[in-house]
Amino acid sequence: MTILTGFDLCRAAMSVVGISAPEQAVLNVLAIMANDEARCWPGINGPTGLTGKTKLSERSVQRAVQALKDAGHINWQDLPGRGRIYLVHPRQSDTPATVAPRQTVTPVRETATPATVAPKLPRTTIPPKVERNRDAGGTVVPLDFIPIVKPDSITGKAMAAWPPGVEAEQVEHFIDRHTTQGTKSLDWQASWRTWVKNWKSFNGKRTYDRRPAQRGNDLTPMARALVEREARRSGFAE
Repeated sequence: MTILTGFDLCRAAMSVVGISAPEQAVLNVLAIMANDEARCWPGINGPTGLTGKTKLSERSVQRAVQALKDAGHINWQDLPGRGRIYLVHPRQSDTPATVAPRQTVTPVRETATPATVAPKLPRTTIPPKVERNRDAGGTVVPLDFIPIVKPDSITGKAMAAWPPGVEAEQVEHFIDRHTTQGTKSLDWQASWRTWVKNWKSFNGKRTYDRRPAQRGNDLTPMARALVEREARRSGFAE
């Protein structure tokens, strides 16, 4: 039997298999306390005894000591006046572990996994501008168009503030513009109200005075009639 000491003895004690936890605790303490001859003499009770070192009860320590002796891991000798001297020799398995045959490992050729291409998300498309269909409905502006407005309406008040002659000129301009552009409308009176609201932007930078318009023969008969009506309204007779 080979006697181990020091670290080798402790490592052998911790490598024992097939014993209970109390038995393992007692064997470890005995291996740590053993001298260079693998001998130690701790008592059973007390803080320096096996119960104090293993935190086990006296009965558990006594059973563990007897089990370790029966298994061949320790032995002891009782000496009168000196107590019990333990000889620690953890028994290892005499059967060597079976060595597995050496296997030849053939490396597997790794094939690169192609990255998954993320699907293309649809781009945000701007819907094309829908061209206004001038032929969708409505009629062209009548060549004899005459605006009909209520005097107390917003359009009527705006027209009342115009200098004399402006209404006839704007009606003529209104007819010429929409005739040239081929505009169609479902309600030409409503179109006229829009015209009055934006008449300055339609005419650009133009100045008017409050004198009666003297347009001569360059006015159409309808425009001349409007001029005469405005002149009578303003107190000027042509």
